[in-house]
Amino acid sequence: MSSNRSAESARLLLHICCAPCATTVIKRLQQVGYEVYGYFYNPNIHPEKEYYQRLLETQRICQLWAIPLEVGEYDWDRYEALIRGLEAEKEGGKRCLVCYRYRLEAAAQKAKELGIKEIATTLTISPHKPAIVINQIGKEVCEELELKFYEADWKKKDGFKQSIETCKELNIYRQNYCGCKYSIRPVIAQPPKVLTENKVKPETKPKSFAHLTESDTLRHRRTALRLKKKKTKPWRKNKRV
Repeated sequence: MSSNRSAESARLLLHICCAPCATTVIKRLQQVGYEVYGYFYNPNIHPEKEYYQRLLETQRICQLWAIPLEVGEYDWDRYEALIRGLEAEKEGGKRCLVCYRYRLEAAAQKAKELGIKEIATTLTISPHKPAIVINQIGKEVCEELELKFYEADWKKKDGFKQSIETCKELNIYRQNYCGCKYSIRPVIAQPPKVLTENKVKPETKPKSFAHLTESDTLRHRRTALRLKKKKTKPWRKNKRV
């Protein structure tokens, strides 16, 4: 794609779902001559603490790479109202389609406000997200507002792999679920790893348990809950939990 664009046409609003997904996408858009503006709008993310952790990481990389960033409202109640009745849908089903459209509509509206005529999204870098479906929704949303949608399947050409490598280099937080509370279910359903040794000492028990129960890592939460139910001493070695 040519980089010989006018200053106006080179501007693109990028809907950012999270920092890890944005890494590869920002680089590739800049490589083809776009002046990227970020837009973080993800009211689906739950809990609130997780939302702000992802937002902070997004702000960090945008500041690092000098990307202007607009932040939308965290209106989780509005999101819940939109997907009411679809709570039991499997991940990637109708609930997700509503979520994609809702966020892309907000991105298109923001682009219109800023006078930017083209938008894109980081969503398609995920190996779990259907690029064909998301691109079609993006085109439909943009047509209504006379905008252009940048179609892409960012996971191709090792896009997802590159994002993982960049996260390691920059120590970027990478979550283990999509965002909404319903997407946590498949993660919880995975069998926990067996701990062959727990090195937590007796004198650190109160502090360590506080960390486990408040941790953002779901694996740690499950471990703490199972320990509590079985009343197992966390410092005992070679104990299955």
